[in-house]
Amino acid sequence: MENSIERIERNGKILAIVTRAKALQELEQSGKSMLFVSPDEFPFQVGMHNRPKGDVCTPHVHIPFSQLTNFPVQEFFYIISGSIKIDLYDESENDLKISEVIVNTGDSIILNCGHGFTFLEDNTKVIELKQGPYRGRENEKRDVKETNKEGDYI
Repeated sequence: MENSIERIERNGKILAIVTRAKALQELEQSGKSMLFVSPDEFPFQVGMHNRPKGDVCTPHVHIPFSQLTNFPVQEFFYIISGSIKIDLYDESENDLKISEVIVNTGDSIILNCGHGFTFLEDNTKVIELKQGPYRGRENEKRDVKETNKEGDYI
């Protein structure tokens, strides 16, 4: 599944994890029933299942965290149809644009950095998942001031 799961990294930090549509097919071919694509330390734990009929997951309840401080905010996007170009920015480098990736129908991506989107097809449909509770835009987001490689704002 090395080709269907892509990690985009910079200076030891995972900026994004792209899971291509073919990953589930590769999981099935591997004979495994489950695979997590996100590392254990990520706030979002994203996994894929390939289970036979009648397989059972033991009923359970998740234990809440008692307190989280300086908890990184991540977002997850699943592309139902269409395609998107996603620009990736590293806030530790003056919002420098580090990379870009195109995600297509059936792909998903976990974002762990600044980002911007350009929708490449009409009627692109996406499911977005992000951490809550929602605190209002002024407390949720800071617009990226794009810089060049020298750190000058563009």
